[in-house]
Formats: sequence, C-alpha cells, structure tokens
Amino acid sequence: MSDRTREMRFGFGKNWAEFIKKRLSESTIDASRLHLADMLRTDDLTGMTFLDIGCGSGIHSLAALRMGAERVVSFDYDWDSVNTTQRVREHAKSPTNWQVMQGSVLDTAFMSSLPKADVVYSWGVLHHTGDMWSAIRNSVIPLKASGVYYIALYSSDNYVDPPPAYWMGIKKRYNLAGERTKRWMEWRYMLRFHFLPELRAGRNPFELIRRYGARGMTYWTDVKDWLGGWPMDFASLAETEAFCRSEAGLTLANVRTGEGCSEYVFTHPEYNAHWRSIIEARGQVKLAGPFARNGGMSYSIALPDLELQANCIDAPRRSRLMLYEDGVMLGLAHSIHDHIVRYGNGRFCHWGRNLFFSASDGSDPNTNGRAYTYCERF
Repeated sequence: MSDRTREMRFGFGKNWAEFIKKRLSESTIDASRLHLADMLRTDDLTGMTFLDIGCGSGIHSLAALRMGAERVVSFDYDWDSVNTTQRVREHAKSPTNWQVMQGSVLDTAFMSSLPKADVVYSWGVLHHTGDMWSAIRNSVIPLKASGVYYIALYSSDNYVDPPPAYWMGIKKRYNLAGERTKRWMEWRYMLRFHFLPELRAGRNPFELIRRYGARGMTYWTDVKDWLGGWPMDFASLAETEAFCRSEAGLTLANVRTGEGCSEYVFTHPEYNAHWRSIIEARGQVKLAGPFARNGGMSYSIALPDLELQANCIDAPRRSRLMLYEDGVMLGLAHSIHDHIVRYGNGRFCHWGRNLFFSASDGSDPNTNGRAYTYCERF
C-alpha cells in the first residue's frame, strides 16, 4: 500500500456541506425523524440525552431534538462536518440544549468525558474510522445501563457479489482519482448497480432515484459517500451481535438488513422497560413443513395470511417478519433471492404470499431436525 493510500481519508464533511446547502428542508428532517422513530419503536425522546457519534450533516441530531430529546450532543472527527452541523443548529434557532463539538470516537479519554446518554447513535460511521471494533467498544462508553445503542455498519452479509475486497479496490481508486474520473465512476456505479437492475426487473429506474430518501438522504449524496468512504471495514450480523454481547453485555433488540448498511438496536432489556415489553411480546409461530425447494439452498413456504405485511415491488422492505432456527434469530431479512439460493447462511425474504429462506448451514430444513419459527412483527 502506498503512503498516499495509507494516509487518504474521504472528506465526508465537504459532501455534507454541499448536501445541506442544497437539500436542507423540513421534508428531509422529517424523513430522518420517521426513520429514527421506526427503529427505536418510539417517536418520543422526552427527558432523554441523545449522543450523535459522527454527526455528519447534523440532520439526525435535529430529528432527535424534534422528537423531544432533552439534550443532544453531536460530534464528528471531520471539521467540515462539525461546521455543517453548526449551520443546521443555527437553522434550528441555536437551541441551548444542543451541543456540537469536534472529537474522535477512537479517543478513549474523550469518550469517557461525554455525558451519559439514553440513546447512543452512530449511522454509517464506525466502519470508517480505520479501527472499527475499537470504535464500537469506545462508543458504548457513554451509554447508560438503561440506554439504547443504535448503529449502522456496512454488511459483509450483503456484499458478496461483488465481495468486500472488490469495493475496497473501488474506494481506493475513487479517492485517488481526479474530479472527472470520480464523476465517471459515480455514473458507472449508478448504471451497473441501480439503473440496469431496475430495468431488468421491469421497473422505472428514475422512480428509484425520485423516491430515494431514507433518513433524509438523497441518492447522489449516498453514491458519493459509498464510493468515497475510506478508511473502510465490513461486519456481518453474527460478528456484530457477538461483539456487542461479549464486550458490553448488550442484547440485539431490533435489526434491519438487506441493504448496504445493516442497522442494529441494542439494549439491556433488564434495565429498559420499553424494549423489554417489546421483546417479551414477540410470540413465535411454528412453521409446519414440508418446505418447497427453489434451487440451491433456498426453500419456501406459503404464508397467505401475511401477504399484506410482506415485501412487494412497491415496498421491498416492508415486512417485519423475523425467522428463527431452534429459537435463534437468523436475522438476514430482505435478502436477494439469488443470494438465498447461492449463499444460504440463514438468509431469507418474506415476499408476497411466500417466505423464502435458507438454513443457517445451507442444509435441507425438511430433514435437518431443526425447528423453524417466525415472529410477525419483529
């Protein structure tokens, strides 16, 4: 690796500054608020402290404030992001209960100096630090015992074709390229991975871009972030769950997979009544085979009564069904069917009238002796 590659770091802050200048609106703030509320299973943060690690644009911090957070603390390593968040704070009339600062999640002393938080939030940040597992370990330091830990990490489960190594090479080339080459790489990425697949599926690719906006983001902002994001690490659901459980005793309470970043909500249910009640209410329903084989490691069973809750062309990630194998959450929902067929490993998708799934080891669920159950509303 050359010295230039070793030292390069993508300027997320400049990207966010451009985004805020052109796109800051009540609709983008509200989109972020709705996304937060959906993952946290509440739209009320009254009396809570919200810590935004790697605050980027500051939109998510403002969304938390709009949800009633009593105190919001935002920090970023990138000064451009800090300044952009300050501008968003000024847009919100500079509330005194919102503090913005510069800092690094890898600085243990800095993390220990922060106030204890009811919600520690870090979306798509910790894998860009150059030391992801240390960043995760440090980011839990300010979490209250009863708090909620909400992070999003690039998923090695999802990036199998092309694999993570391919994307690492792309990111290096993008960061070392001139502006004209970067624009070409952005358009090439859009055509190969979004535009043409939508056309092949019989859908309007421009509609994908038009409707893009989860968490208040825009399509091209995310394209630049994805191609430019460096340093970079990937993590699987199993690795992330095991690390947070062993390092901090946290329980995975909510998860959203199937896209570039997998989103995780962890907590200590014994100290958090809100999540304890949600977890305890998740009754599991047994799946009675036989299961139809669909090629490779994919099997399916009809669930016609749940069709209105299932994914469909207009809502490809609507379903909240969670699948379990011998009582253990498989987790990899919304998987591409080809990935279920080829890679197995517990991937599944609730689509239309059917549940398509694979066993954790790719075996035949009709003969492997394991029990498969599901929860309708994870």
